[in-house]
Amino acid sequence: MSIDRDKVSSEKFWALPADKVFESLATSRSGLTEMEAGDRLKEFGENTLPRVKRGSKIRILLSQFKSPLIFILLVAGIITLVLEDFKDSGFIFAAILVNAALGFYQENKAETALSNLKTYIKERVRVIRDGREKEIGAEEVVPGDLIRVVSGLRIPADARLVMVNELTVNEAVLTGESLPVSKVIEPCAEDATIADQESMIFSGTLVGGGTGLAVVTKTGKNTELGRIAALVKEKGKDKTPLQTAIAKFSLRVGIILFVLTMALFLIGIALGYGIFDMFLISVAVAVSAVPEGLPVALTVVLAVGVERLAKRKGVVRKLLAAEALGSTTLIMTDKTGTLTEARMELDKVISSRDHGEVLQFAILGTDVIVENPEDPPDQWRIVGRPLEAAVVRAGAKYKVFLPKVKKEHEILNEKPFNSTDKFSAAEIKAGSKKQWVYVGAPDILVQKTRLDKSEKEKLLIQIDEMAYSGYRVVGVALDDELLGLLAFNDPIRPTAARAIEEVERAGVKTVIVTGDHKGTALAVAKDLGMKADKNNVLTGEDIREMGDEELKSRIAPIRVFARVTPADKLRIVKIYQELGEIVAVTGDGVNDAPALEGADIGVSVGSGTDVAKGASDLVILDDNFETIVAAIGEGRRILDNIRKVIVYLFSDALDELILIGGSLIMGLPLPINALQILWVNFFDDSFPAVALAFEEDTQLSKSSPVDLRKRLIDKEMRFLILVIGIISSVILLVMYVFLLRFGFQEDIVRTFIFGSFALYTMFLIFSVKSLKKSIFHYNPFGNGYLVAGVLFGIILTMIAIYVPAAQSLLDTVSLPWEWLLGVVGVGILNIAGVELGKCIFRKVV
Repeated sequence: MSIDRDKVSSEKFWALPADKVFESLATSRSGLTEMEAGDRLKEFGENTLPRVKRGSKIRILLSQFKSPLIFILLVAGIITLVLEDFKDSGFIFAAILVNAALGFYQENKAETALSNLKTYIKERVRVIRDGREKEIGAEEVVPGDLIRVVSGLRIPADARLVMVNELTVNEAVLTGESLPVSKVIEPCAEDATIADQESMIFSGTLVGGGTGLAVVTKTGKNTELGRIAALVKEKGKDKTPLQTAIAKFSLRVGIILFVLTMALFLIGIALGYGIFDMFLISVAVAVSAVPEGLPVALTVVLAVGVERLAKRKGVVRKLLAAEALGSTTLIMTDKTGTLTEARMELDKVISSRDHGEVLQFAILGTDVIVENPEDPPDQWRIVGRPLEAAVVRAGAKYKVFLPKVKKEHEILNEKPFNSTDKFSAAEIKAGSKKQWVYVGAPDILVQKTRLDKSEKEKLLIQIDEMAYSGYRVVGVALDDELLGLLAFNDPIRPTAARAIEEVERAGVKTVIVTGDHKGTALAVAKDLGMKADKNNVLTGEDIREMGDEELKSRIAPIRVFARVTPADKLRIVKIYQELGEIVAVTGDGVNDAPALEGADIGVSVGSGTDVAKGASDLVILDDNFETIVAAIGEGRRILDNIRKVIVYLFSDALDELILIGGSLIMGLPLPINALQILWVNFFDDSFPAVALAFEEDTQLSKSSPVDLRKRLIDKEMRFLILVIGIISSVILLVMYVFLLRFGFQEDIVRTFIFGSFALYTMFLIFSVKSLKKSIFHYNPFGNGYLVAGVLFGIILTMIAIYVPAAQSLLDTVSLPWEWLLGVVGVGILNIAGVELGKCIFRKVV
């Protein structure tokens, strides 16, 4: 049935009784048919908000001209134009445009890559269509759909509630109210504000607890969130700590270089050089000394890193996480699905009752849906918690089928599983009698039964024995009677043990934090090869009995935390952080959100709730611990490549100052001119620097955590920057002086110095590929992008030296072959200097 679009847009659904809502939206409690849903999807469009761009292409292009040095260069270009020095002005403007084009291309590419990562995370919603509950993508929801809302769901559209069960929703995103709002199905006043429309739920808000059924009223841009999104102005990117640290470092270096450049300018004037010539030289030196390519290279390194991680099923939601991953020193991981396969299989049923009967009651306490109940049970697609899905699969083996069980029993009330109670519950009606079925932690349910103390103790011992044998044990109770125990096997992921060993060799400790029985958790830890026994396990009860200081003194050897609550988990995070650890935490449920937000890196799993994903920095789509390890390795690679870029781009910061300043003081002709400096800075060096983003040399097991809160530039980086800069500058100056003194032609010598200056920086990058290892211990040509960038730079240098038009522009002459060999020799000599610097540093420090 079709609906009146204008009427739907203006209807005050919160003030209508539930039956009127169904009527107005031409739907029913059986939901829409697939055909009706398809028609409405065509009419109303997909349930998505218009994508908010982080920055337009115009903004990215204009940002390339924000640098003060580029502004000075523009002024220089205008001055040369006014003075009719068309050669210099044309070159200066060309250099500026090439720099802007390169920066725009790389930054726009990086922005696109980062925004595309959002498409990896798909939101799902449970909807009733054709009378059957199923799971679909949130973008497919249409007005009139009947959706089920459960704890942890990010509500996909505006909807009118028609059934609630202790439903609470966090509406802070719309109203600013931080406390959860209890929802009702009774109509509200027509003039009720958004905050007072208790019979409605709204797109983008989060279900804190309980369950409900709701009829979708508005989707996409027509929702309340969509209206707000249309009014929100475009926001700029916040700088991450790494970007801030590099900006501060660059500013300090820039101030020092500005002072030195001014001194160079004044010395030149004092020695009789023209003001304009010295102005142009000083601007060129300043532009060359402060690496304009650094922001572009930094952006590309981060973007390449997060894009590479996405291909390995790890989606970085915030750039901050890409940096922090390389600093991680401790992982607090849950167990089920991350370290295990979440492929739980029933091994045994312990009960005096019929096993099928026990499983029947267990199924009544689950909150899952079977999307294809008409297929054989071994092919069922089950949506819900892994443990509850395992109960349903186990029941099928005993010929107890969920669809049939739910039809035969009237369920009056349901309480979904939560990490505080550690069980789910359902109130059922058997004849005239009402009873509660409980499914969950067996030790908790045993305490709720009417058994005497000795019987409880026997059962708890039995539960412990099974747990320490590696079983995941589930209790099933009816009111205050324990019906039986279900023992499940959950195989360890084949790659998990190796991943833990690898990450621990790299200085990252792994601890298991779970709501499960300590015996089960300890058995998993042992299977993973972790050095764990009863002496390094703490339970939530143990933790709650300790003060912070006592917990700090006890926490170091602990490898397993069991039976913890959300509050316990957050407290453990804070204790570790106070002890100086950089903590990564995994989680999948609403209960994990506080710890995910409190951790340095929150890691949610792809099968987890929207609340957990919203609180996290990284989403691992395959729920695999190995992906977390890969993410940490990628984080270290990102930091390592950023350090290489910094060393490379700052290594020639002193070159022009020493070379030109020394020549001025000694009364020699200037060895290189302004246009030659700009040629090297804007054309030759940019491509190799960006290519460092694609370095993959870093090995997790052979690297170590880096705390960005304490340092960005370490002793080795400072040492190499100074060694490279001073050695190369002095070599070039000494060679220039001696070649002139020996009577060689000045134009040949100046071209030789220009060629040496241009090529040595490109040779240098092969040595900078690794700041730790000698060039003889790795393949210097292993990065194809870098090799291509260097070859392109070499071609440009050859053009500058041998092409007549370029010779005229840059005041160069063709070099004889023996001089060209000398240029190559200077490059090799500089590589030797850098390698010597690495060797000296490793021996001295």
